[in-house]
Amino acid sequence: MEFTPSVSEWLPLLGRVRFLIITFLLVVFVAVRQWSTVYYPVATLFVLGAIWYALAAVFVFSQRKLPGFKWHAAFQIAADLVMITGVVYSSGAQDSYFISLYLLAILMGSILFSRRGAFLVAGASFVLLGCVVELTYYGIIPRTATTLPGLRELQSWLGSNLFAFFAIAYLGSLLAQTIRKKGVELEEKSEELKDLQAFNRDIIESMRGGLLTTDLDGRILLVNRAGAEITGQGFGLLRGENVADVFPGFWPVESDEQGTPLALRKEIEFRTAAGNIRFLGLSISPLRTGQNEAGGFVFNFQDLTELKRLEREVFNKERMAALGRLSAAIAHEIRQPLTAMTGALKELARLAPLEDDDKKLVQIVSRESQRLNQIITEFLDYSREKSYAFADLDIVALIEETLLLIERHAGPSGKVRVERDFSSAKLRARVDRDAMKQVFWNLCNNALRAMPDGGVLTVSLETFADSVRISIRDTGIGFDPRATARIFEPFQSGFAGGTGLGLAIVYQILQAHKGQIRVDTEPGLGTEFVVEIPRSTRATARTGPRLAAEALPPAAPLVGKA
Repeated sequence: MEFTPSVSEWLPLLGRVRFLIITFLLVVFVAVRQWSTVYYPVATLFVLGAIWYALAAVFVFSQRKLPGFKWHAAFQIAADLVMITGVVYSSGAQDSYFISLYLLAILMGSILFSRRGAFLVAGASFVLLGCVVELTYYGIIPRTATTLPGLRELQSWLGSNLFAFFAIAYLGSLLAQTIRKKGVELEEKSEELKDLQAFNRDIIESMRGGLLTTDLDGRILLVNRAGAEITGQGFGLLRGENVADVFPGFWPVESDEQGTPLALRKEIEFRTAAGNIRFLGLSISPLRTGQNEAGGFVFNFQDLTELKRLEREVFNKERMAALGRLSAAIAHEIRQPLTAMTGALKELARLAPLEDDDKKLVQIVSRESQRLNQIITEFLDYSREKSYAFADLDIVALIEETLLLIERHAGPSGKVRVERDFSSAKLRARVDRDAMKQVFWNLCNNALRAMPDGGVLTVSLETFADSVRISIRDTGIGFDPRATARIFEPFQSGFAGGTGLGLAIVYQILQAHKGQIRVDTEPGLGTEFVVEIPRSTRATARTGPRLAAEALPPAAPLVGKA
């Protein structure tokens, strides 16, 4: 198989070699003129060198101006052979020391052309050399040689040069073909290596978990895209950084004598660049070279924040379920003797004459018994398993009904102003009417109680592809954000006289609706409750194509989720 050479790659090299040879010849001519007694037509040789320089410059110019011309190489080799012939003739024909220049031309022809082209260059070189020698031998042109060989010697000399020219052409073309073949194989291997590198890079970047590699000193070598997103760092900006500075929980790595990390798996608490706390599951393994030597460490990590939240939620749910069962049983047992005690006290007050102070005490006991009975009733209602009547209802209408009651409940004082921010005038969702109104009432009523001196209650509604988000925000007193983890548990009221069941019932109802709720608060700056519930199936199907491109904006960690 014969490989076609790439002429455009080798022509610039030929130009540089040409300039180098011409310069070397001119230096030789000067040296011969200064330090040798041998006669040379130096002036003629200098003229030939200048012409050759001009041709070389023309070749470079034409290559740049006409890069698509396919005869550049042929013209340049032909011109070189003519100039070499002129130098050889001027310097003594068969006695010239510059006949070896033909060999350089033949080698360049082997590189630029195929094997046939190399043989053509060798043949042209021999024809030019033979014509010059024969013409001078027979006196047709002026003789430049100092000696005149015999005919047999001349024929032997021409035969040896013919063999040398074609031998160089054969060996040069063979070597050029081998180089081209290896070059093609190297290019194919290079493409395969690039494809393999791209494939490996695609695999690394497609991993859902984070991947980080370091050297033995802890300098970061690689962080994939998922790792940059999990840690909140800029993708591709961490190479060369010290892992202890960027990811403090990852370093140092305790290793044994063989370089194997001692703690292969651990969980750490990590603070992102934005200040968010995330829980990461981290596994560490040694990064080994092809010689099985430890060259660094490989860190695989996953974001366990959501899993931790779900674990806490499941734990809270189980704890609340057990607490509910126990409390329901206790409340049921307390309710009967409490009712009997209240009845006996009333009967005793009716039969026995009491002083005014004693009557006040009886009234206090009776009133507190009734309040305790109401708390027990509410708690039993909370702990009792409920049934819901789900239907496709207009959420906007339910919110408006609730806000109308809230405005009347707030009174005519005008201390509380209710603001509405609805993205749609009508939006359907599959909910239980009474239960969802109770959710809105409990949240809005808590907002009113959090603003004893007045404020602004803002209710906003946003729609997404498959959910509805309702935000209820007040400008009240707020509370400690650390208490949000237990705010939806029973008896966690922050208001005087409250039972602490309002938000627990909200959480319970949203669980039944497969919804979720989160709270964002700060003391003195108010509180915001955000409720998300699934949209109606029909509404989702009708508006899906329009809302499919919408993405839910990032939200704070959810406190409750179904």
